[in-house]
Amino acid sequence: MKRLYLFLGSLLAALGLLIIIFPAFWVKVVVILLGLGMIAYGIYGLRVTKAVFDDTIFERTILIKSVAGIVVGLLSVIFPLAFSGTVWTIIIWILIISLILSAVLGFYAASLLKDTGIDRKDYFLENLFLLVAAVVLILISPKQLGIAIVRIIGIAVMVIGGALILVDVTSKKESGDAPAEVKDKGE
Repeated sequence: MKRLYLFLGSLLAALGLLIIIFPAFWVKVVVILLGLGMIAYGIYGLRVTKAVFDDTIFERTILIKSVAGIVVGLLSVIFPLAFSGTVWTIIIWILIISLILSAVLGFYAASLLKDTGIDRKDYFLENLFLLVAAVVLILISPKQLGIAIVRIIGIAVMVIGGALILVDVTSKKESGDAPAEVKDKGE
């Protein structure tokens, strides 16, 4: 426990280096994590957002958006684990289409709240973010984007690891100096 930051920092720095060296593997991890995020987002939509406004059309729209998110999330997690190769590209395009459809349905659901007095700004921002994410995925090749994102994550993990190592090294110097200062003040 004494050298926890040094251990964690070294572990994170090594993990970051592995991410940078083997980005294709980590792209798969990122797609699976995105799939898990879509599942969580769909469940959140079913549990929280659907109850915001008591209207059948609004509830159906949120239901379709949430169920589609859960299904796409499950596909993103299960298919890449079961198959390889072009499935990754297909899943990324399914994610893109799902993001666009979620944004469109979300804008429609937010428009249904117009006369209710409910603040719609957060709904519009959420759906705008989904639309921007889809456009970015379309503009950049999914494979290149995945590798770029994974390499950025690898660099971030290495920096965090280096920072933890630095914290450990500097805290050891400070803790080594502290008893001597205490001893001098006591005399």
